[in-house]
Amino acid sequence: MKKSFKFFLSIFILAILVVGAGFADGYHVCVASYKKLDNAESMIKKLEKQSVAALVSENKVKNQSFYRVLLSKEFKKIQDARKYRDEVKNYSFAKELGLKDFWVCESEKIVLRNQLVKITTDLPQPAKVAPAPAPKKVVEEKLVPKAKPAPVPVPVPVPLPIPQEPEVKTIAPVEDAKSVAPLPIIVPIPQPEPELPVEEEPETPEDPEEIPEPEDVIEPEAPAEELPVIVVEEPKTLGANEKAVLSEKNPYSVIVRSYKYEQFAENDSARLKELGFEPYILKTFDDKEFFAFNIHVGAFASLDEAEELNSQFADAGIPDTMVSDYNEIKENLQKYDDVILQESVSFDNGQYEIPTCVPESIAKLVKQFPANKDFPIQEITIIDYDNYLAVRDKPNLSSELRAYLEEEEGLHSALLAKCRDELYRKEVSVFFANADQHKEDDILGEFENMQFGATDGVFDCVLYENDGELVLSGTNISEKMCVKIKTRDFSKEEFINLLIDSFNDGSLSLYPQMRRTFYVLPDKNPDDEREFIIFNFKKVGEEYASDRNYAEWAVPIVGHSLAKSYFYDSNSLLCIGFYDLDYDFNAKNVHAHFTEAKNTTEITETNKPVSVNGIEGWYLLNPKQKEVSFSTKSYVIAIDTEPTSVLSKDDLIKVGTDLKIWDSGSDAGADFDAK
Repeated sequence: MKKSFKFFLSIFILAILVVGAGFADGYHVCVASYKKLDNAESMIKKLEKQSVAALVSENKVKNQSFYRVLLSKEFKKIQDARKYRDEVKNYSFAKELGLKDFWVCESEKIVLRNQLVKITTDLPQPAKVAPAPAPKKVVEEKLVPKAKPAPVPVPVPVPLPIPQEPEVKTIAPVEDAKSVAPLPIIVPIPQPEPELPVEEEPETPEDPEEIPEPEDVIEPEAPAEELPVIVVEEPKTLGANEKAVLSEKNPYSVIVRSYKYEQFAENDSARLKELGFEPYILKTFDDKEFFAFNIHVGAFASLDEAEELNSQFADAGIPDTMVSDYNEIKENLQKYDDVILQESVSFDNGQYEIPTCVPESIAKLVKQFPANKDFPIQEITIIDYDNYLAVRDKPNLSSELRAYLEEEEGLHSALLAKCRDELYRKEVSVFFANADQHKEDDILGEFENMQFGATDGVFDCVLYENDGELVLSGTNISEKMCVKIKTRDFSKEEFINLLIDSFNDGSLSLYPQMRRTFYVLPDKNPDDEREFIIFNFKKVGEEYASDRNYAEWAVPIVGHSLAKSYFYDSNSLLCIGFYDLDYDFNAKNVHAHFTEAKNTTEITETNKPVSVNGIEGWYLLNPKQKEVSFSTKSYVIAIDTEPTSVLSKDDLIKVGTDLKIWDSGSDAGADFDAK
């Protein structure tokens, strides 16, 4: 009888554990609640677009099911969850998705997890523990004061970086740099639900005392008819100048910065407002340089007043501002409005899905890149190093990238980026790699141990100074990833704040120029032999035009982007070149100069017009290359290979049609919209 009782008791306990496995035992931040699961699933997909990991929990109140959308980070203590709730309110994904009410709750039955296998991590798996070096003296960890949130962050809701309290050390042997073992990354294993008060849905009970309301947890009532969340999209066409601030009576102002892309101007204009200035944007058009978007401050009758204001920018750490005279720019202001009146000038926001032509090791780097919208990319190289070593004909690498690649052991993929804050004229470089082993830095001097949370675990880092340069070097051992970020333009405190903002933002998809170049590369096609090798991107400088004697087609390209992607196809090196000129007007007019020049030559089988997906293009074969070029949207695109390549004209045209630039339904999102 006793054995039988024990057997049934074991079965009963096992059943409880099995049922409990579908439930979570901690606290989460809830961002939305719906009566329909479809609406919750829709929100999950929108969060995916922002690289935010989330899940859906089913909760029942008086037999009515509510589907809560929860951020996947789980907390054991409600106080920690409340603190996290207050932090994520400031994240820009909340504004992008129109989310205002956040609350803390216990998740009940999990009905849908964010399927981000290719975008970010899934919910916690069994605990991963990073291997630690031999035990040495351990430094007690403490929190560094939290940095102020970035003006317009686009965060991944992951643990905020936890820099350890700066413990200054002076080391003699190099190996002392390892004196602090990486902390194990402990992922909580689901347990049966504790007997805690369950937070009920905010429907008013018939008896007010029937369902006690937990402290500080207020869940908004579901609307009578649920409407889909509206994502605010950036405009698709340029608008005219607003009512003039400047005039002949008050002609003087300070021009702070000039941009080729309006969203960059709006972003930095918002930052100036936070500093107490009152900026406005004037849009101009020049017959040679085309569009410019200029941030101005002030409107004065006298030059002296403008000069006095100009001096304030230097005091605020913003260099290279200058006084502007309305009488010198009013013609270009009018030209801009005339162009916009005569034709619609549109721009495309690119794609958000990483192209499947790149390996998973590159996809991880792209998803976890420490991005910061205040630091647009000036240059970046993304390389599949395994393929690079395997092919016969190799594209050239910069000496800086080559030095990084030679440092790591078992390296599979890497990227090297240079980013610049145009407002403050400050720069950082980022090396990010997937490698079997990471070579430890040779540190001679003081250093600090820090940790930064990312979508796939934690980076254990050291921060140190080397010859006037601040360096953050770290590894995520479980994901075989390493990062090195360098700058000469920041104090240590400023650099730490930048790192916090950047690791929170995450993903190259933050940058519209990346979405319009790297993200539109062709997906993997089993019928093709194309193998990705390298993607290069750079902002075009003034030297581009001067090297070409300021040719009529070269001048408008300055300030925009040039990207080249190299593939190996049928034993030949294939290059897809993008001139991304931000607006269709620019691309159309620049390409017209190309075709006009070619039309003056004799039309032959090796020099003739072709059609690329219904767009007029040009085919050229000469002793240097075999090329198909065309223009669509903001692009001027050239696809070329060696003149002796087995790839035909039709093969090159097919590459053009495979680019993900033809979708009229490409996802739009105003990632660079000002707050």
